[in-house]
Amino acid sequence: MINDFALQNKVHTLKAFPNLESSTVDRFIQALKVQGDWQLFRINPLKFAEQHGLDPQECTDLFIHGAKIGLFDMNYNMVCPMCGGIANSHHELDELEPNSFYCYVCDIDVPTALDGQVEVSFTIHPEIKALDIDPLKDEASYFKYHFSNNYEKTTELLAYSHNLLQQFCSLEPDEKTRIDLEGKLGHVCQLVSIDQDTACWVYFDQETPQTQQHVEINLLNNGFAPRELHLPVGNYQFTIQNHSRVKLGFVMFSFHYKEFRQMMTSHPPLTSPFLTASGLINNQSFRDLFRVQQLSESLNLNIKNLTVMFTDLRGSTAMYDEAGDMFAYQIVKKHFELLGNAVRKHSGSIVKTMGDAIMATFSSPLNGFLCALEMIQEIDQFNEEQKQHGYEIGLKVGLNSGSALTVVNDERLDYFGQSINIAARIQGLANASEIYLSQSIYDDANVIELLKQHEAYTAEKLSASLKGVGQAVEVYKINKTS
Repeated sequence: MINDFALQNKVHTLKAFPNLESSTVDRFIQALKVQGDWQLFRINPLKFAEQHGLDPQECTDLFIHGAKIGLFDMNYNMVCPMCGGIANSHHELDELEPNSFYCYVCDIDVPTALDGQVEVSFTIHPEIKALDIDPLKDEASYFKYHFSNNYEKTTELLAYSHNLLQQFCSLEPDEKTRIDLEGKLGHVCQLVSIDQDTACWVYFDQETPQTQQHVEINLLNNGFAPRELHLPVGNYQFTIQNHSRVKLGFVMFSFHYKEFRQMMTSHPPLTSPFLTASGLINNQSFRDLFRVQQLSESLNLNIKNLTVMFTDLRGSTAMYDEAGDMFAYQIVKKHFELLGNAVRKHSGSIVKTMGDAIMATFSSPLNGFLCALEMIQEIDQFNEEQKQHGYEIGLKVGLNSGSALTVVNDERLDYFGQSINIAARIQGLANASEIYLSQSIYDDANVIELLKQHEAYTAEKLSASLKGVGQAVEVYKINKTS
């Protein structure tokens, strides 16, 4: 049952945030109230928005604000792309495995990429509602708990997986179970305890048949023992005993290894859009609310494709000299406000400001490009309003996308890598009211389509030498035709 008193306190706090609409908060809370226990566990904010007719960006902001005030717990789930299994779930960014994580179900290492296999979800806080969820209750609960609901098995994979499953079992401390199994040549028996991140592999790779044999496998505090067995074909009786101090579950699969690999590769799960860790840290609300979060100085995580924007102002120095500090400061302050609004609108975040310049990041080239176009329009309109004072400012924008490292710099999340340097250099090519794109931005299918649909903008291809880049690169200057 929901604790209405505690929930109402959270509602009042949410409505106190100036960027959250009171009516949207009410709709959001009403949708939460009708959710069941499993629906309140590891919520995908993008799916939640679609199901309840909410704007995805506003809905994501509500979940982030909710996590800040204790309405939700936020989780970083390491998800296997082959089976959709959650290998690990963490509460802090610097708990993530920096290079890769291991899926015991598929027996593969998965590269840790913030924009790929790190899923961000939200679970209702126990103060608001204590969820009645027991992953060891039955087979369905076990799989529901340990696999992401954003990965749906295809019909072929579902049927195949069903035939592989031999047994699900939960064992109290010191409890044991027995399973009979026929081992066929080339087949593998896999016991997986997902809650302990451990597996035991039994390979039937010896042709000499055996009469019924007894095999003992122990489930210890640090995993299965033994971890691997090689046996002749034949009939076996497995005894699995839980020697740990807590109740544990496991599943047993039996399959032909090559066939299993082929099926998992040819029929991968269907993936629903979800909030990635990259999408989270590219969200302005997250940066605003969690910027004082204590993160390790050694944080170093990969992003496969980050869109990076640098902007700068032309004419601000002369304006300070001619118009005085107070007037110039107000103009520059307004410019930062306009740029910040545009970045937030297009699902980006401002990483830092440097004098009159900003560095912003986005999860897609299209969002970055749309933001740049809006920024130029806003500054042009602002200049029209300031004509009476005889001063105007010119915005210069550069965009690039590529891989990057997420690091901690001056107690904030920052980025490092050549793609960041290239974005800054490309911005340096621009004059007032100009946008320059790298080849990686221009080649994005959504950016190409946008330019086709909007005849007011054309892209002029240029070759440029960038400091720190060994050879000339192709860049695109965006020209306004009307």
